[in-house]
Amino acid sequence: MSSNIEIKKKCRWCCNEFIARKTTTEFCSHRCSNLSYKDKKRREKVSAFEKEYAVQSQQDPQIETCEFLTPTGAAKLLGVCRASVYNYLADGMIVSVRFKGKTLIRRSDIEKLFDTASPYVKRHKRETTPITEFYTTAEVEEKFGVSTSWVF
Repeated sequence: MSSNIEIKKKCRWCCNEFIARKTTTEFCSHRCSNLSYKDKKRREKVSAFEKEYAVQSQQDPQIETCEFLTPTGAAKLLGVCRASVYNYLADGMIVSVRFKGKTLIRRSDIEKLFDTASPYVKRHKRETTPITEFYTTAEVEEKFGVSTSWVF
């Protein structure tokens, strides 16, 4: 509740002095309060992202020593997503063995990929062919035998 007392305080956001009517007031204005709130939420999101990234970037000690890997383990080892590993398996780049739905990849097969690696070649943009055929609404109706309402 506000009162008749006047308390000199310093704004937590802009550090300007202001007169507060409540002891719990921390900001000089609604704007400073909003800016502080947004900054707090932004810092929370960044710290959550950093924590998640730190967990993901830590290598599983089992992956370092294991001779046979699952596609998930191979993805962690290579630093790609699991779907990419399955695409590599489908393309025949990585050799695997399936045991009743369990896919295993030999670590030495993954290491062999880098023995035959070729230098990186930058992909060139594919040239787009310009559209040369244009039809009017009347021509579309006549060519395909449809009504005007169907075209629109």
